[in-house]
Amino acid sequence: MLFAQHVGKFKVYPKIAQKRGWQGQIILQVQLTGEGKLLGAKIRRSSGFKALDEEGLMMLKRAEPLPVPPKILANKTFTMLIPIQFALY
Repeated sequence: MLFAQHVGKFKVYPKIAQKRGWQGQIILQVQLTGEGKLLGAKIRRSSGFKALDEEGLMMLKRAEPLPVPPKILANKTFTMLIPIQFALY
């Protein structure tokens, strides 16, 4: 959960999405090392809007350096699914 909270701090709602009222949820598939190094990321489920999907990937890049995973994952690579919600309130 700390990982998703950390990444969430770097979310920037795309201006075009705000103007057009686009909302949705994406699910990122993220591959990491046991030291917290990002090996790769892709959209596992699209929001239906390219601007929101691209922002999800960009916020992950802005969030680097990423938190170090629990010690049990040291010297391993693993994959996580991260949901990111884009909502206008």
